[in-house]
Amino acid sequence: MTRSKLEVVQELFRAWGRHDVDTVVSLMAPGVVWHYHVGSPPVEGVDAMRKVLDRLKGHQIDSTWRLTRHAETGKALMVEGVDDFESAEGHRVQVPYMGVYEFEGEAITAWRDYLDMGLLAAAQRGDDLGAHLRPLIDAGVPIHEQ
Repeated sequence: MTRSKLEVVQELFRAWGRHDVDTVVSLMAPGVVWHYHVGSPPVEGVDAMRKVLDRLKGHQIDSTWRLTRHAETGKALMVEGVDDFESAEGHRVQVPYMGVYEFEGEAITAWRDYLDMGLLAAAQRGDDLGAHLRPLIDAGVPIHEQ
């Protein structure tokens, strides 16, 4: 049975919540191009992605992505939600997130994350992000409940 693009991304989110890097990279095409955050050079290929994920898992404890909405067109799936984790310093980090995933069959060939790196840095320091962001941050259903 073929999985939908959304089912593949939900599996990716659940795997990252467990810091299961093997499962995350198994969902990628060998030549995947990952823009961890637009503005930096992309990570290219599953070996490079594995290195970045192994480094990130030490900085993101108790990770949960919450999905608010999604849209699909052609070979792409777009998701909106909240990246929610505890930093290594013990701060709860919750920032609005948007991602675009491109597919060939069930394999992710491209992944682009769109998030405000300034907000991410502020949240990791434990700064209050302001009441205006609460509607965005409080939205969504934890991916493990979908």
